[in-house]
Amino acid sequence: MKNLFVIMSGFILCFYAEYGWCDDPMHLIWESSYTKTPPLIDGKMEEVWERTKPLTVTVREAIGGDNPGQVVLRALNTDDTLYVMAQWPDDTKSIMRDPYIWNAEKKAYDRPSKPDDQFALEFPMTGKFDIRMITLSHEYIADVWHWKAGRGNPVGWVDDKRHIISQKPIQSGVEYSMGGHGNVYIARIMDEGTSSYHLKPKPAAFEGTVVDSFEQRQAGGSLADVRGKGIHDAKNWTLEMSRKFNTGHNDDAVIDPSKDNICAIAVLNDELYWEHSVSSLITLRFVSNGK
Repeated sequence: MKNLFVIMSGFILCFYAEYGWCDDPMHLIWESSYTKTPPLIDGKMEEVWERTKPLTVTVREAIGGDNPGQVVLRALNTDDTLYVMAQWPDDTKSIMRDPYIWNAEKKAYDRPSKPDDQFALEFPMTGKFDIRMITLSHEYIADVWHWKAGRGNPVGWVDDKRHIISQKPIQSGVEYSMGGHGNVYIARIMDEGTSSYHLKPKPAAFEGTVVDSFEQRQAGGSLADVRGKGIHDAKNWTLEMSRKFNTGHNDDAVIDPSKDNICAIAVLNDELYWEHSVSSLITLRFVSNGK
């Protein structure tokens, strides 16, 4: 598996070096419109969203850049809060992560790996931000709003976390070899506080063929900074998220409505880890305010 990753990593480096689609200096412009009446975070297209300017963003597989797909983004803001909407096609509604599956022969539950649908919005905090996590050219820390359909979504929360990319060993970092060219260390760290879900113990007796392995709860601390709710209509996801420009927590990026803010998105459609699709860099621009 490690050798396979080394090969894949080398391919990623060659792909980016040759094509460089994620380093396009002409960033997409995503415009946020001011509103005095914010939308409800319920995954529904309200009339206030219809007055915004949609931006269609192409996302491609992080490994190889194949299978392009499209995500439609919208943004609204009040004096102190950003509201975003993302819509993307998905024929399968995946709303359980690694559920307990009844094994009739063993008369016990297994817990095979199974993804839930996911979406992420990232903002830079320090360093040279890029969509590439596997890189030997720079280091950065990004603030990540990580929505998970089977975990935080049922209670309207989004995981607030950070990605730390370094060429030096870091706390909680996982080491990835780059085929003799060097090593990359990647840490995915939840913000301080209480997450909106926790792992349930495996049932001791039969409770159904498929049992959710997570239980929802009230989020707290910096992990409760981002609200979010997605609805699946059999063909597409519609997701709304919101967060204060400045949460007051040092593990969050500050969004400044007086200037352009660089960001990027990722989509995981029945995928895990490196098997996800990413955008190029996006410029979030606030085109009006309440003054």
